[in-house]
Amino acid sequence: MKPGVPGLVALLEEATRLAASAAGKVMADPRGQEAVARAVGLAQKSLQRAEALQAELMKAAGIPGRQDYQELAKSLARLKRKARELTDKLEASRRAGAGEGPARGRGESVDSE
Repeated sequence: MKPGVPGLVALLEEATRLAASAAGKVMADPRGQEAVARAVGLAQKSLQRAEALQAELMKAAGIPGRQDYQELAKSLARLKRKARELTDKLEASRRAGAGEGPARGRGESVDSE
């Protein structure tokens, strides 16, 4: 709020008080409650439809959606974990065979599980 506008704070406080009073009266009446419930339901359905349309448009345009990103993130996490496990096995194998020369050459591989 601009400090140079006299009475603006008082005007906003009065408007807020009147809006709260009106909302209280609407919610006290069963018809008002039903109207608010219908409005909320319509808003939720509209939001769901808008999200569905957005997903369809993104798919048509070849743009990955939120679920695609989440699936990719999970796959990436699995790959990172597997890479760490394989790195640990490889390092353990190297440490165990450090004095014995090359560990391969006899048909062994890192993937022999």
